[in-house]
Amino acid sequence: MNHLQIKYEKEITELIDASHRLAELGYVTSAGGNLSLRTEDDLILITPTKTPKRLVRFEDICIVNRNGETVFAPEGKKPTGETPFHVRIMAKRPDIRSVVHAHPPVLTGFAIAKSSLLAQPVLPEPVLEVGPLLMVPYETPVSEALSLQFDQVIEDSNGFLMENHGALMCSPNGAADGVEMMQMMECMAQSVVIAELLGNFKPIPEKAVAQLDTVIQKRALPVPGKAEKFHSVSELYKSISKTPQK
Repeated sequence: MNHLQIKYEKEITELIDASHRLAELGYVTSAGGNLSLRTEDDLILITPTKTPKRLVRFEDICIVNRNGETVFAPEGKKPTGETPFHVRIMAKRPDIRSVVHAHPPVLTGFAIAKSSLLAQPVLPEPVLEVGPLLMVPYETPVSEALSLQFDQVIEDSNGFLMENHGALMCSPNGAADGVEMMQMMECMAQSVVIAELLGNFKPIPEKAVAQLDTVIQKRALPVPGKAEKFHSVSELYKSISKTPQK
């Protein structure tokens, strides 16, 4: 093994397990989706291009630096073509350890519809752990322009919908947690679809959102979004309501 593979064996294994879990959930198909994990040395472990997530192996994981330059790539492998937005997100969000991008069917449906329903406070746990799902305007995949689109929203939540593309979760805790966040939001999206079909979609009232701040305090949880930008989830959602999503 390369000396970096030896040094980051635990982290690489975590990234592999998360990749396989995404595939098990049906959130990625073919070579779609990508995951990254920041190391304590500020290097970024990242999945390779043109490799189905269910088939990613330990020896396939690439490593880039904070500028997106390849530090290590196994023979015949290159970092995902969407490395630019992983690198940019981590530069803008020093609190983030992992970025998970996938195409869960229901979340992706909301992204195609450019719906703002999931930017509202719908269920307590997603409010506390992820925040509003904010829309990232469409740009061509694997382009630098796409990475720049995240600048508008990256500080204001840990979860995002990418117009006509998919979903993205940012976790301060790691790749496994990023996948759990993705599953949580996909389940929430399914529930919202049912509520809409029943004709009775109702977000959590503003007063009740404010009461969730006590839960944040009791659990000693960070407020979603860039560290210390918001002091409460009620402040976060009030801020988002003043900047309507598409």
